[in-house]
Amino acid sequence: MSPTVRRVAALALLAAAVAVVLTVCLMMPEQWPDAAWLQARRQQLAAAQAAQPLLFGLGFFGLFVMLSALALPGCSVLALGAGLCFGWAAGTVIVVLASTVGATLSFLAARYLFRDAVQRRWGERLAPLQARMSRDGALLLFSLRLAPVIPYPVLNPLMGLTNMRTRTFMAVSSVGMAAGSAAYVQAGTDLARWAQGGDLWSPALLAALAALALLPWLGRWWWRRLMRVQATHP
Repeated sequence: MSPTVRRVAALALLAAAVAVVLTVCLMMPEQWPDAAWLQARRQQLAAAQAAQPLLFGLGFFGLFVMLSALALPGCSVLALGAGLCFGWAAGTVIVVLASTVGATLSFLAARYLFRDAVQRRWGERLAPLQARMSRDGALLLFSLRLAPVIPYPVLNPLMGLTNMRTRTFMAVSSVGMAAGSAAYVQAGTDLARWAQGGDLWSPALLAALAALALLPWLGRWWWRRLMRVQATHP
């Protein structure tokens, strides 16, 4: 496939994704859905899932992919919804896969739309960075997934401008986002259990909240350690 065809395909996919997401946003209530909104509509969501389980699952997955690819708000609420609707195991798989696909679409859009222009203009200046990415790019990306020093909406397309392989980006991203995704899904699972009369503060939920609190600190520690190693062995 020629670069021109790839750019046209990337633009077409981007336009289609924007159109679908805007349509969904117009159908949403005035207040953007949050945990309380999910809780209030738990029975409606359960009824829709029971009536068309495959269509419901595909629609949920597709919406998550598009929100992730376009860096729109709502992914954390959808992660809670995954736990509420699908349970912890299936919900975590759905969220990790959808997050990875969405991030990869953003990565590929930047690669096919902008990388050639960036290389033509700043190729020589970026050569040392590209060499470093070839050597340590996977480790760097993993560190940035754990500690959001660079926000995901910037990180995903930024990685697309480097020479990192797509399969490396997908593999590292899925592993790096798994812990946070699992914690959010667990919180959504406990919303469902709480609605049925259970105790909200379950050990699993407390563990999930602790993981969410510790992940940024762990990521920062990992990031500083990586920087010290890079300074010692340039």
